[in-house]
Amino acid sequence: MKPDLFNQPEFVIFSTYDYAVANGSSISAASKLLGRLSAKQQLTKVVRGVWANTSHPYFTPLACVPYLLANEAGYISFLTNLHRAGILSQIPKSIQVATTGHSRINDTAVGRFEFFKLNPKLFAEGIVWSDTKLPYQIATLEKALLDTFYISTRKSKRFNVLPELDLSRELFSKKKFHALFLAYRTTSRIKAAMQLQAKKYVLT
Repeated sequence: MKPDLFNQPEFVIFSTYDYAVANGSSISAASKLLGRLSAKQQLTKVVRGVWANTSHPYFTPLACVPYLLANEAGYISFLTNLHRAGILSQIPKSIQVATTGHSRINDTAVGRFEFFKLNPKLFAEGIVWSDTKLPYQIATLEKALLDTFYISTRKSKRFNVLPELDLSRELFSKKKFHALFLAYRTTSRIKAAMQLQAKKYVLT
């Protein structure tokens, strides 16, 4: 075992395979070793095959998202972004992620992650890399609000009401929002419903 590995940025969040390669061991041996370290609370098992050194200063649950997405395309969006930027005072109960995979909820030792399936066509614009030590993809504020409006058009009416939304801060650009809205590739029916939401919250 190479214990100094866990002090390296590459091993703040990592897979069993990553560790096996770096440590020169088999997947089975690596899994057993990491399991023992987790049992001693020296590591945290995020999900099967994914581990985190949560005591490392670079660690944030948001950086776990690329590992939870696996082979899917995805990015952090919706209320998570809006709250982090301070334009939504409501605190989401989960880290909300747009994905090309199926919708689901992952309850992990580092938090709850909620995945919303979006059409891959909606991944074309408004997505950037985070400016963090462990980068992950995240929607711009304007894109996050559009995605929120998109989900609100579904039968569940999730996100239909956003009473604590405050777009008066300079962080949010109505001009960028309008440009992204025009480029948002969805059906005319959904877009009309999104426009009603936009008139309620953005175009007032």
